[in-house]
Amino acid sequence: GGLIIATLVINASLRYKKNKKAAFKQANSEYTHLPDENSLIIPKGLYFDKTHTWAFLEENGIVKVGVDDFLQHITGPLTRVKMGKKGKIVKRGDHILSVIQNGKQLNLYAPVSGTIIEQNKDLETNSSLINSSPYNSGWIYKIDPTNWHRENQLLFMAGKQREFLKTEYSRLKDFLAVVLNDDSEKYSQVILQDGGEIRDGTLWA
Repeated sequence: GGLIIATLVINASLRYKKNKKAAFKQANSEYTHLPDENSLIIPKGLYFDKTHTWAFLEENGIVKVGVDDFLQHITGPLTRVKMGKKGKIVKRGDHILSVIQNGKQLNLYAPVSGTIIEQNKDLETNSSLINSSPYNSGWIYKIDPTNWHRENQLLFMAGKQREFLKTEYSRLKDFLAVVLNDDSEKYSQVILQDGGEIRDGTLWA
């Protein structure tokens, strides 16, 4: 989680410093606040990983994998995804997916080990399904797991995921405060308004 947030914030920092006037103008335009950890969608019955992916064990023993609601809000609307091929063997922690928004790319990692047996082909033509339906139509893979009973112990259920996201929000706000504090006090106040609300898609806007 920390690596993903750090990567996004570094990219955001470079863009802000490159064109602060444009960034300030954009920040003053209308925007949607990022939901806090209490209002994000965190379905029960799913397992969540610190890399902001989720896993669900289906009745046939196959694990469906996707991206959590927090990450899709941070990135904003996605324009493309790069998926691994069917038949690829992955280990927990391996790079399995790249999400792209207008040329900006973020790599995501496998929450479980196994073999990719199916990709969500709908994402090839409509990657924004990850934004609109991260836990249903926007799923990424179906994986035949090799070590599910051990690896699911390393994942979070809904309650612990919400607690984890509290830490992620705190880390994100700290990063943004540092990034935007560099002679950008006014802009910082625009982004972190009234107790630190964060604009939806703020890091990839």
